[in-house]
Amino acid sequence: MQARTAIFIVNYVVLYESCSLGYQSIKLGSVGAVVSYVAVALAVAFFAAAVVLHSGLPKKHSQASDFPHLITTGPYGYVRHPLYSAVLALNYAISVATLSYLAVAASTLLLPLWWYLVKTEEEDLIHVWGQEYLDYKKKVPMFFPRF
Repeated sequence: MQARTAIFIVNYVVLYESCSLGYQSIKLGSVGAVVSYVAVALAVAFFAAAVVLHSGLPKKHSQASDFPHLITTGPYGYVRHPLYSAVLALNYAISVATLSYLAVAASTLLLPLWWYLVKTEEEDLIHVWGQEYLDYKKKVPMFFPRF
């Protein structure tokens, strides 16, 4: 099993369990429903973004050499890993939608797994694309766009 698949599985098992165990532990009174609905809307948007980003990738995309060229335009012009950015944002949106302290904490504790995955994939990107990727890496942030 590839590291990416394992990390996705671990991520969503941990997120599901933490949401279930901590459901509505954040007490916001009547504001809680509004916060929860807004977070659900954001979760849907982040999920849709992840689906759109993933559908734009080649059918086989487990390594850098599966791509005909280095993608640096569109969302990739703002962050190096927009799909993972959408997944991270989705984690937090789900955590807030369930009003769960435990899920917010779990989403935060999962960040090192995603960082490890990105660092591992970037080694492959550097191996395949060399200086072109290193130059891109200097200009474009990993997960969060600069404003």
